Amino acid sequence: MIALGIVVLLAATVAFVVLAPLFHPGALAAERVSRQLSTEQDLHTRHVMAMAALRDLEDDRQTGKIGDADYAALKGKLEARAIELMKSLDAIAAGRA
Repeated sequence: MIALGIVVLLAATVAFVVLAPLFHPGALAAERVSRQLSTEQDLHTRHVMAMAALRDLEDDRQTGKIGDADYAALKGKLEARAIELMKSLDAIAAGRA
């Protein structure tokens, strides 16, 4: 009987230690900020990748690896994607201000 009481007390203590940070008054706000920063970092990384793809596309055109028609089509898509990502980043920055 005493062993059962000790096990229950130990389980309650562990549950309290694990769950206590979730009920901290600032936990929800901290989670919101963390999620926003993660989203911003993801958007920034994707924008950097889009810009690198544009540079690679330009290199491919200059070296003759890609024709003018394909270049124009791909460039338009990549530029549109980069602009879309930049607008998303700007919206996040405006939301912080």
